[in-house]
Amino acid sequence: MSSNAASAADRDLQRRLAAGDRAAGSELVERHLGPLYEFVHYRLGGDRSAVEDVVQETFVVALQSIASFDARSSLHSWLCGIAKNKVRGERRKAKPRPLADVLDDSDAEIDAILEQVDREELPDQVLEARETRELVGAALASLPLDYREALLAKYVHGRSTAELASASGKGVKAAESLLHRSREAFARVFQLLAKERGGLA
Repeated sequence: MSSNAASAADRDLQRRLAAGDRAAGSELVERHLGPLYEFVHYRLGGDRSAVEDVVQETFVVALQSIASFDARSSLHSWLCGIAKNKVRGERRKAKPRPLADVLDDSDAEIDAILEQVDREELPDQVLEARETRELVGAALASLPLDYREALLAKYVHGRSTAELASASGKGVKAAESLLHRSREAFARVFQLLAKERGGLA
């Protein structure tokens, strides 16, 4: 199954949300609040109040329209889609930051990159010292949740592939494959953002 497709856990959570399970609502927020906040932050910049408003509105819309989630994408991707529409509304109120423009303009290319990750080999060019924190964060925020979590676990928290496999309940080969795809996706998205922005800051 593609990384962008809904997992069994996503579908189960949708069913419980549709049934009015309060615990499911808390689980949705607990699992997706951090990644969704970062996704919105890199599109709205330093306006914390606006970011928080968009994130809150996104969860409200998601809970109200959970029945429309068709499981062709992950819940994370679906939430990001809702957030994108909210972000566009916020941008009409204020001039966007340059990186926000780049992210918005690159959405289609980022989606294409993620669709090709399973088929294309790329050089090992991830998380180098010369990359800026802002672009790294924006690239991570644009990835599917499982890619993002795999990269953070490996390169930020220093976990081994065996530890990644154990935490996910999958085999080592599956964990290696996920990490490989995650690295490729990150490299492609980072390179795209850096190029469109006019080089590294």
